[in-house]
Amino acid sequence: MRILHLTDTHLGVRQFVRGAPPRWTRAHDHHRAFAAALDPVRWGEVDLVVHTGDLFNRSSPPKAWARRAIASLVETARQVPVVLIAGNHDRRGLRRHLPTEVPGLTVVDEPTRLIVGALALALVPYRRRAQDWAAGARQAVGPGVDLLLCHQSFDGARVPGLTFRAGVQRETVGAQHLPPGVRFVLCGHIHPRQVIELGGAVIVHPGSTERTSFSERHQVKGVARWTLERQVLWHFEDLDTRPMVRVTGPDDLDAVVPEALVQLPQASHTPELEHEVLKRGGWLWGAPPAAPGPPPPRPAQLGLFV
Repeated sequence: MRILHLTDTHLGVRQFVRGAPPRWTRAHDHHRAFAAALDPVRWGEVDLVVHTGDLFNRSSPPKAWARRAIASLVETARQVPVVLIAGNHDRRGLRRHLPTEVPGLTVVDEPTRLIVGALALALVPYRRRAQDWAAGARQAVGPGVDLLLCHQSFDGARVPGLTFRAGVQRETVGAQHLPPGVRFVLCGHIHPRQVIELGGAVIVHPGSTERTSFSERHQVKGVARWTLERQVLWHFEDLDTRPMVRVTGPDDLDAVVPEALVQLPQASHTPELEHEVLKRGGWLWGAPPAAPGPPPPRPAQLGLFV
């Protein structure tokens, strides 16, 4: 069994960007990454697709982006089974937004045990409290499973400036919460890719498919590919991401390339720097309007990522 594991696609995200083409939003980047993540299905390299939460950025996604996501998922499900679970951004559930009668497409909002071919899966959507997650995991694992899929923080998971610890954050799962016999966990929620060993289980976070904030600007994004034969093997695969550049002064401008997202911190934000970024083809992330003055030349749009 060859499994494509993706997570935290955050489709439909809305973020202010200035200098980009009209009507362009960051949602275009996130959908592009989603489509690229599914390419191995078209190439015949995958037997099963699993998405471990935060399909959308909001619990009520923009309808246009929800329709695009549905079209991609339905097309994928015509080729291989697709399983999705709800994450914390899907707090009202995914079944209210996605079709539930499409052959090959399984959408899960509650702890569920699922058999796909000869593979037994435990599916545990996001839970706000570790003890509730543990109860759901026991229910989903039942007499035993090959893989557990979830959207949660585990003891030892790391994000910039924070290491999650069971008992400190009420959602964070510790070894004591894992059902006996679980060896492999395919997990979402944590955006930097990483692997955690906890209570005899290996927990694999492929991370988000696209950068969602400037704190992620140095992170590599992508998916995980699994092969289940005599052994359970997995590896990470990278996806292209839009460059992100933080400009705090003129010395940082050389890193600005056309269509890069550029952050100008408030403390160093000047009209001169803003105009220079736009002249070089950079797109300003969350930038307030420049002070009155002549507009900068309109940069040529290369269309590399749109």
